[in-house]
Amino acid sequence: MAFLLKAIGLFDSIPGFPYTPSGGSGAGSTTAVTPTLTWTMCPGVGKEDERAVTIFSICLSKADSGVKEMARHAMKRAKSLLLPGLLRCYGAAEHQETVYIAMEPCEPLRTVLQQSSNTQDGEDGDEEEAFLESVALGLKAVGSALTALHHNNFVHGNVSSDSIFVIAGGEWRLFGLELLSTFNEPRSIYQRHCLLLPEGRRPPETLQTNYETSRHISNIDSWGLACLIYEVLGGPIGQARSLMQVNWKANDMRGCRSLPRTLQSGFIGLCAANPKMRHDVERFLKTSEFIVGSEFVQCMHALDELSLKDTVERERFFEHLTEVVDMFPKRACMCLVLPKLQASFKFGILPAVIEPVLKIAANITAPEHYAAYVAPIIIKLFASQDRVVQYRMLQRASEYASMLPATVVNEQLWPFFVSGFSSPVPSIREYSVRALVAFANSLSEKIMLTDVPRFISQLQQDTEGAIRTNATISLCLMAEKIPTADRSNILVHGFGRMLKDPFVPSRLGALRSFRTCLAHLTPQHIAELMLPGVGPRAVDDVREVRQEALDVLREAIGRLDEYNTQAPLQEAKAGVAAASNEVPVTNRKQTSSWWGWGRGATTTTTTSSDAKCEAASEESGGSALACKGESNGTSKCPAASHLPTSSAAAKTMPTTVVSATESGFSDDDAWGTNDEEISFKVPTSESSGTMEKSNNRHFDTNSITQPVTSGHAMKLRKKGLGAARLQ
Repeated sequence: MAFLLKAIGLFDSIPGFPYTPSGGSGAGSTTAVTPTLTWTMCPGVGKEDERAVTIFSICLSKADSGVKEMARHAMKRAKSLLLPGLLRCYGAAEHQETVYIAMEPCEPLRTVLQQSSNTQDGEDGDEEEAFLESVALGLKAVGSALTALHHNNFVHGNVSSDSIFVIAGGEWRLFGLELLSTFNEPRSIYQRHCLLLPEGRRPPETLQTNYETSRHISNIDSWGLACLIYEVLGGPIGQARSLMQVNWKANDMRGCRSLPRTLQSGFIGLCAANPKMRHDVERFLKTSEFIVGSEFVQCMHALDELSLKDTVERERFFEHLTEVVDMFPKRACMCLVLPKLQASFKFGILPAVIEPVLKIAANITAPEHYAAYVAPIIIKLFASQDRVVQYRMLQRASEYASMLPATVVNEQLWPFFVSGFSSPVPSIREYSVRALVAFANSLSEKIMLTDVPRFISQLQQDTEGAIRTNATISLCLMAEKIPTADRSNILVHGFGRMLKDPFVPSRLGALRSFRTCLAHLTPQHIAELMLPGVGPRAVDDVREVRQEALDVLREAIGRLDEYNTQAPLQEAKAGVAAASNEVPVTNRKQTSSWWGWGRGATTTTTTSSDAKCEAASEESGGSALACKGESNGTSKCPAASHLPTSSAAAKTMPTTVVSATESGFSDDDAWGTNDEEISFKVPTSESSGTMEKSNNRHFDTNSITQPVTSGHAMKLRKKGLGAARLQ
């Protein structure tokens, strides 16, 4: 085939023909063999606008004069005729004894029907009812083209399955213009070459030797339309899509009784032997129940006239379309119905249009088809300002989110999606956070680390308790989609801030989320943030909350016990050391202010050893030992009874006080902001004597070589997350 195309000059530059084959080497080329001409069909593209075309070509170097005349006549008529139902021509030229015609992308009807019969259960395959609907629409398109030709005093003369081509949307288009003639034309091209047609395709009157043109010449096309119907539907129901061979006789066609009942009367009128009794094509289109009563034909006609309908009529039509769209051909729904529905958006987007769009989209499984036909409609629907449209799209997000390309979601859909988080309508805010779970697989890492936590945090402060609860649950369901490096940090703060929510389901949701995502939390976050936050819920006012908190605590302790068992001692020590320096003071401010929860979890705490030091100071008359605390809440101060008596061994460490401002924890904490604070005065030099006297009962006063002289006040939260209660 490539050699043939090169031989006929198809790969060379053709003057006045700005189209070239696409794919190279004749890829995708087919041959359309007809009784009159044999065309080579090749997919092509425009050089200037890159428009997709199908290039018809025929070599005339070795053809007889009749073939040359018909080929050039077909090229002339294709360029000059632009009527509905005819295969559209974009350009034509003759170069080096070869005729080239660039038509809209198409395939022969025979090829399409054979492919459809082999894929009945696939995306493009249809049930028998849907197939008949597609035939009804095809006959209407061909009949409309013939009617337009007759109104312009033309007769086609070559109507059959060989002259029908199918475009991308599944619609039929009429070609085969090599015998096109005008009415009452003496010695027309049809009269000169009709003998090339098979006997069954020629009307009975043309078989007579004394045949002459008459005023009934248009009825030639009526006979041709009957031939088309017989070749497509004349066989048994199981073989309807396998086009019959052309070696049949006129009597076989007139005696056919296997056609659909609604088509029988119209078909008999088209193939009447007497041309005076034969129905014209226009009458067939108006009276045939097969076409007039077709739901598919009626809906396609209504879609073309949506601009003439008011809002109520369009709403009613969309509701009806939802009920019948399952009966339509799948390919036509994808390539015809969806584009027409999208075109209707310029007259206003109605909520009722969502249902038929999603019904059609559910039958599209090829990702490239979904991206080409469905994704643009989804974007336009999300961009709508109609709140009912927004609500329904969010409500049905799980039906289409997984099929949308990730680039489309992140670059085109996400800017419209985020507006739902700030909507004044509570139901839109709620379903925005619910739909977030469906889109999580497609969201980029940047969005998952920045936008998603921010909007989850925003909705966790919503006035509606149900929205706060669903925000927490959504974060739990998206846990595996969060990048591993930041997953534990995001989850522990996202769940933790809801532990004090006054709405009981919200607290339960936070606890159950902790329990579900326990495997995603690091041991450090479990020990330092989760346990101090969950612990108070064990004494909650609600029994269900208490029980859930206890279950979470048991599993958390089990996780820590497992960590302690599996991790080597040195690795555990290294992990503790790394954890103490993991979050610098400057970084803790940013992290805590971002999430709002657990701000006091890493502040200075009162440990058991601190309590013993304080007890010793009380017994000594109010003096206190200065103890240096680690950032992880542990104390390096030993118990009073174990302090060494050697002055060389005992070192008193200076007190380190981290202010709320430096640590990033302020009194603006969203949870537990009403905690009381108690100020403890660090002893001054005036009370050092009393301290020495009281301490003589326990150890040598010479062991304290660096008395504390600081006058700063150290503030501890009496109640707060991560802080021990004062005794």
